[in-house]
Amino acid sequence: MPRGRVRPKRLGAMAAVAVGALLLGLWQPGERGVFWQGIEGRLLDARFLLRGPLPAPHQVAIVAFDDAAIEKFATFPPARTALGAVVADAWVAGAQVLALDFLLVDVRSDDSVLAAALARGAAILGVAEAAAGASAGPLQQRGGLSLVTGPEPQSPLPALGPVPALQEAAGSAHVTVVHGPDGVLRRMRPVLALRTSQGLVHLPALAVAAVTTQTGPARYLAKANGVGGRLELGSISLPLDLRGTVPLDYYGPAGSIPTFSAASVSQADLRGKIVFIGATGTGFGDRHATPFDATMPGVEVHATFAANLLAGRPLRRDGVAWFASASMGLLAAAAGFFAAGLGGQLIAALATGLVAVAAAAALQAAFLAGWWIDASTVLMCLTLGAVVSAAAQRFDQRRRATNLARYQSPALVETLATEANALQHRPPQPAVVVFVDVVGFTPHAEHSGPQRTHALLALFTRLVEQAADRCGGMIADFAGDGALVVFGVPEPGADDVERGLRFIEHLDAAVLACPEWPGLGLRFSAHAGPVQLGVLGGDRHRRVSVSGDVVNTASRLQESARASEASLALSSALIAATPEARRWAEQRGLTRLAPQLLRGRAALEEVWVGALWNPPR
Repeated sequence: MPRGRVRPKRLGAMAAVAVGALLLGLWQPGERGVFWQGIEGRLLDARFLLRGPLPAPHQVAIVAFDDAAIEKFATFPPARTALGAVVADAWVAGAQVLALDFLLVDVRSDDSVLAAALARGAAILGVAEAAAGASAGPLQQRGGLSLVTGPEPQSPLPALGPVPALQEAAGSAHVTVVHGPDGVLRRMRPVLALRTSQGLVHLPALAVAAVTTQTGPARYLAKANGVGGRLELGSISLPLDLRGTVPLDYYGPAGSIPTFSAASVSQADLRGKIVFIGATGTGFGDRHATPFDATMPGVEVHATFAANLLAGRPLRRDGVAWFASASMGLLAAAAGFFAAGLGGQLIAALATGLVAVAAAAALQAAFLAGWWIDASTVLMCLTLGAVVSAAAQRFDQRRRATNLARYQSPALVETLATEANALQHRPPQPAVVVFVDVVGFTPHAEHSGPQRTHALLALFTRLVEQAADRCGGMIADFAGDGALVVFGVPEPGADDVERGLRFIEHLDAAVLACPEWPGLGLRFSAHAGPVQLGVLGGDRHRRVSVSGDVVNTASRLQESARASEASLALSSALIAATPEARRWAEQRGLTRLAPQLLRGRAALEEVWVGALWNPPR
């Protein structure tokens, strides 16, 4: 098919791919639904694992109530006295800020000991969300946030804060985390609205509150529609994702943040560090799944968030990253479309695989630069482009094959299409060969002109095709106003003679019943015997051929019919082939001639001639 006819269809398919990729980029499946969020989460985990662990910033450390500390203090949760002792030792070790990942909500007799220790420096205590029906208690706010903008929260939960004696000695920050649909903790809420007895308050996250002791108060600037915004910490300005949260850039599995046991904190070097104090002991429930670790302690998650803020580069997944995801998706769709349309199937598969590798490399490069590009969008766009291109290619190939198949007999199309060297090494096989010719075609063409002549030939070939298909014959050739139809190929049958005779009947009846037929008659000749079915031609052009003396004899029988002024000439070999053929000839009143010497043949041939039962108009 000319290339000009194919290109518009490819362009149409490419336009459909572009529209689909654009819609996918705007929709961004990695942010939609539990299933797709889970897929995107796994793809993000793969980027973390491929990157590997990174060294954490030195400004952050952890003092952990691990198994050794629990054994030393002989109680868990630790008594306020034990906590006070650890806090006091941390101050002595040089800690600049202490952030306690403990919910100290019940009043104890030794609260004053812990309060005194906390009051020696900048300390922050954790606040959590209480159950919806719980009463809201008082909560003191000390620093952390200077400005909060954004939509009003819907149904904020009550605050579950420290006892009043401890609130007077330290600041407050929320420690609530929200896992993704697949149970992995990938984002942190920098600010959380909670109900207190004084009204609605906005608390910074524990990490945000700890970092503000070094940077100055934080500004949480969420957009009015709640989609995106910024978190400003002094000179540090971080984009929020489209949920108003901050994606975490984990440094590695548990232990990636420098960790010291609370049992020996006096020996730790905590000079100038933001120190998070929490529990990591065996059996402690505050653990979370991360890309590197299925059971990372909650205190290390908060420490990781603080390290991200200090480094000024948590993962970026804001509106700009959304646009980058959509743009990369469009490029991936276009690349997949062109790759899947190259050459043969193997080349297309290899090219598509290379495009997929390139897309994965681009996603990883963006991740290393701190961008969380929606991999599910990019890969779905690539798949869309490749699938549509392959389908268009397949459709085009099927259309081409269908068009080419019209130039061959339907009986041979499958064989010719599937076999590289079709019809080779076939032995001769019995067949029935029928020639049909239009009587008076030459003078008719002389007076009709090219267009009417072409119309007559088109009508003739269509009628021959219909009759041959109806009777199971293979049209071996059209030559001008003549046709060669063979019965018994590719595989011979017991009723080949009868089907050949029925073909003569059906074609003659069809011509007589056709109102467009100009009144010309048909002349038939037929012979039966062995033929050779094969393919002739070179490497670039081939055609199916039926050859042998039977074919030549059937052609020469046309001359016998013409000489006898008959419209039908059958060989005695065909008449004698079956009893049904003999009865057919007798019913039609055919006359057996004396043995004839056909042109170009040495052997005599006995011929049966006669007129068709429906003479031409």
